Amino acid sequence: MGKSIDSLIADVHKVLLEGPEDISDQDLEDFGKGVAQLIKSKLMKKQEKYLRFSNMGSPCERKLWYTINRPDEQEELTADTRLKFLFGDLTELLLLFLAKIAGHTVEGGQTQLDLHGIKGSRDAVIDGVVVDVKSTSSFSFKKFNEHTLKDDDAFGYIPQLLGYLEASQDDPIVTVKDRAYFWAFDKSLGHMCLDAHLRPDWDWKAVIEYKKKTISLPEPPERAFEPVEFGKSGNMKLGSFCSYCSAKELCHPGLRTFIYSTGPTYLTEVIQVPNVYEVPRATDT
Repeated sequence: MGKSIDSLIADVHKVLLEGPEDISDQDLEDFGKGVAQLIKSKLMKKQEKYLRFSNMGSPCERKLWYTINRPDEQEELTADTRLKFLFGDLTELLLLFLAKIAGHTVEGGQTQLDLHGIKGSRDAVIDGVVVDVKSTSSFSFKKFNEHTLKDDDAFGYIPQLLGYLEASQDDPIVTVKDRAYFWAFDKSLGHMCLDAHLRPDWDWKAVIEYKKKTISLPEPPERAFEPVEFGKSGNMKLGSFCSYCSAKELCHPGLRTFIYSTGPTYLTEVIQVPNVYEVPRATDT
């Protein structure tokens, strides 16, 4: 009888502390090929802009509309951000390798799925369970560890995971049909946790048709989030979700960026000019 996902983290810890019983040459070769293929694909492949599992759950349909309809007008990812994402992807491959040499069944990795025309690829099926691996900051890790992601799922991770589960219902290697797991890894502290989410009673076809209809609109839909007050000056700024959005300049023409010790603050309305450095806008240079 094979292992259960319930012992996954304990078994990986044992491998890290005591070493595995064995590492086959084939496992090492597969891991090396996986790393090479990942680096090549991430460095050479330009991000495709279409409706997929990873963006379908965005809480802001206006952002989704810009992503699909005006991709070339959005902010480019910086080299720092691209490296951060690449490091996260490599970490996820390492965790799946550790799970395998710890004796767990790891299969179905990057299998192409289709759910009513929406395509995507899951990370893996571990011990018959759909699993999505997340490399996180310590702050984000708490949401997975405390099962509070549902209260603040800014990137739509839960619909993405549950979409993979729904699209895997007829896959024979998926033996657990009623739930899927996040395997979260705190890349700063090395902590790990499993966060289970039950299969919902959603009308997936209706949800996807609504999303397709939304991105087909001639103009972007209304904003999901409005600016918030910044201090007592009357200035208005973007909230956390909008601050990280690559379409914020499109959504808020005339946006002004001020650099504080805590990082950039994006002001949509300036009544009192802050006494900190302001990033020149492209139209100002």
